[in-house]
Amino acid sequence: MSMHHDKDPTTWSIEVWTLAIVMAIVGGLASIIQKLPCERTRPFSALELIGEMITSAFVGMLVFMALEAVDMPLGVCAAGSGVGGHMATRLLFLVENVIEKRIKDMEREK
Repeated sequence: MSMHHDKDPTTWSIEVWTLAIVMAIVGGLASIIQKLPCERTRPFSALELIGEMITSAFVGMLVFMALEAVDMPLGVCAAGSGVGGHMATRLLFLVENVIEKRIKDMEREK
């Protein structure tokens, strides 16, 4: 399985898409399993689980695409996808904070 040199994700093979999504979801599952002992007082919520998996897949795919865009090897992209899936909402908050800081810095420069 090799990465395309084309940066257009619509040209990626089904194997590449599957690898990226599965790694992201596995990362998300690892995060949820890690949290389970700490959250025994809360009841299980299937809707929350589905939401976590969707968020993990989304963030993992973003990381995969970003790494592929800078010509990282497939293995690094897949590993990044898993880490992104594991971090999910925490990574989104980190990115959001960076963007907010840059916007504020640009406003101060005016």
